[in-house]
Amino acid sequence: MSSPSILAAQAALARANAEKAKQHYQQTQTTTVTPGHVIILLYDGALRFLRRARMALDDGNLEAAHNTICRAQDILLELDATLDDKGGAVALNLHRVYEYCLHRLIEANMRKELEPITEVILYLEQLVAAWRQAVAAVETTGTSGNADGAQVHMGEKE
Repeated sequence: MSSPSILAAQAALARANAEKAKQHYQQTQTTTVTPGHVIILLYDGALRFLRRARMALDDGNLEAAHNTICRAQDILLELDATLDDKGGAVALNLHRVYEYCLHRLIEANMRKELEPITEVILYLEQLVAAWRQAVAAVETTGTSGNADGAQVHMGEKE
């Protein structure tokens, strides 16, 4: 028969081991994710926040809408900051798209309007789809080259 103090100690040890395993898993996940996958995760996060912002506006929850729009803006700023300017026209065009999306989200937040949020969601859905294809191509072929043989930098600064 086990005493209550032994059971409590065993439960505490089990919780500590579970927490340690969770931390190890999270650390492994963050160190093994490719740059392309990180970009996809960022897009997915921005889309999730923008969808929440639309729902919050529909519900009249202006504070939640403001906060989630700001979170999406933060992600777009991060995506823009990680662009490799050596990427030429692709990087330049992505800078422009991010700048436009940020501008539209500022409008949405100031006016509490759904239309600019919906527009940005459509852009980000197209971009994340393209990134998913690019990452899949890299995983399949082992190279990041395009049809012309040019190398594509997938979110990595050199």
